[in-house]
Amino acid sequence: MFNMIRADLYRLLHSKGFYITEAVLIFAVSSSIMTKTAGTIGANTQDLEKFQIASQAKVWNSITSVSAMSSMASILIYLILPLFIMTIGFDFSRKIYKNPLSSGMTRINYFISKYFVFLVLTFLQFVFYYGTVFIVSGLKNGWGDPSSYFLHKIIFTIGLQIISLLAIFAISIFIMYLSFSTVASIIFTIVFPLIISIISAVFKHTIWLKYFNFQSSIDSAYFTHYSSTNISCFFLYALATILVCLVGAYLIFQRKDL
Repeated sequence: MFNMIRADLYRLLHSKGFYITEAVLIFAVSSSIMTKTAGTIGANTQDLEKFQIASQAKVWNSITSVSAMSSMASILIYLILPLFIMTIGFDFSRKIYKNPLSSGMTRINYFISKYFVFLVLTFLQFVFYYGTVFIVSGLKNGWGDPSSYFLHKIIFTIGLQIISLLAIFAISIFIMYLSFSTVASIIFTIVFPLIISIISAVFKHTIWLKYFNFQSSIDSAYFTHYSSTNISCFFLYALATILVCLVGAYLIFQRKDL
């Protein structure tokens, strides 16, 4: 299992796709900071609108930029998607998943090793995203003075964003192992947040639906005022989605005739 993890990381770090993805991330973040045009993809709350209007009159130092750019963090769904295909989807797209299994590797070790590499890449993307925001804005406009409230809020925000993003990709993994199709998984990753957003907008009084609107959770995490109950529900729904989808994906993979 450790040999496969090392091989996957080595292959990824020596692929052009990885560096192109990071270049796009740096360009998108830097452009938004330079023009003060941090947008939102999956959320549109009143608190966020007020902040965006007020922030136009402010100097975007590191603290202001990190807050503002948290509303655009769901762009990471689309930036992590090619890395998802290059890791978990690599063997399926080339139909070579039988090779490590025929050489004696168990299916559980195969499954865990692929997901572990994906987890590492996901955390790295968040580090690159907020690291780029902090450094570019700091060099341009100064570093700012982080308050204890900001530190507490941004830790909570990034935690909710990570678990929400992992929930989206847990469903993508389930589709991948169910269909053995990278195309189906890609389409679902893109379409699922849009479908949930539309359904949530139509059925506004269906409270439980908002907890599955993971893309909105990512973009509005910093700007939404949560009660302790809401916080628990957002995390529990995301964790339950991750657990159910990963267990389901493994059980399908375990029983599938390869």
